[in-house]
Amino acid sequence: MMGILGSSESGTPNGEEAAATSIPAPLLRDYRHIGGIESIEIDGTRHFFGYDFSEDVVLSPLINDIELMSVFAETHMEQRDGSHDREYWRDLVDESLESSALAEPESCSFESEQLRLIITSLKNIAETGVPVPDFNYPYHLRFLLSSAGQWKERFTATAEGIRSIKGTESAAEGATLEQIARDVLRETQNVMNAAGGNWAEVFNALAQ
Repeated sequence: MMGILGSSESGTPNGEEAAATSIPAPLLRDYRHIGGIESIEIDGTRHFFGYDFSEDVVLSPLINDIELMSVFAETHMEQRDGSHDREYWRDLVDESLESSALAEPESCSFESEQLRLIITSLKNIAETGVPVPDFNYPYHLRFLLSSAGQWKERFTATAEGIRSIKGTESAAEGATLEQIARDVLRETQNVMNAAGGNWAEVFNALAQ
């Protein structure tokens, strides 16, 4: 994770020093990719990432340092009018703290306890077949993880089965709630395996 999270505990330099020495690799092609800056909050820590809105793919690891995110974008990204300097990208990083082009601000924050509860609930359902009315697997979370894995996993079973898991509708003919829960767990594992950079590590509360 060196140079990605910018954490002094891990020995990773912060700010200007990190920007000069530890620019993370992009998730996709090595040449500049057209995209913007998005951010999410996990356990109270803000993480930034590059995003290609035309292809709906994540371009970078999760980076929790404003300066390092700015340098990553300067090095690996463009806007439609071409390349820009660090100061330009820093403004976009700052703007991502207040707004998102992908989701409402309240959908851009996650807690590890919430993520662990998703897995615990699914495992209980897989064993008991008892629905969980307050089950919540946020759409934006699934969208981002799929995008970080270049859509190798699309959470199809999850989208189709989430109402059955909550008990608001019956499982499709020939299906059981236990199997639906196992399918959702399988999709979660698939997306964690496919996610590039440090995405799976940051969201490790979803690990099974």
